[in-house]
Amino acid sequence: MGSAYTIFGTKVQAHWISIATLSAAIGGAVIPSYLPSKKTEAVKAPEPVVQKQADEDFDVEKLLKYVSMGSIKCREL
Repeated sequence: MGSAYTIFGTKVQAHWISIATLSAAIGGAVIPSYLPSKKTEAVKAPEPVVQKQADEDFDVEKLLKYVSMGSIKCREL
């Protein structure tokens, strides 16, 4: 007989590997045609970007104060 491959500790003949490969390729191409198709929804327009006002800007001083207060609380624990 021909050569055999060892797969997960089991000897598998070369013709079984070729049969499995062909079955997987043909099955992968044919089976999706038998599955029901999914309906696609209409593409929604993206929401407009809301501009930030001046009072909503990032405040570095508040962030530093918050971080420094948090680090003091962690040291006390």
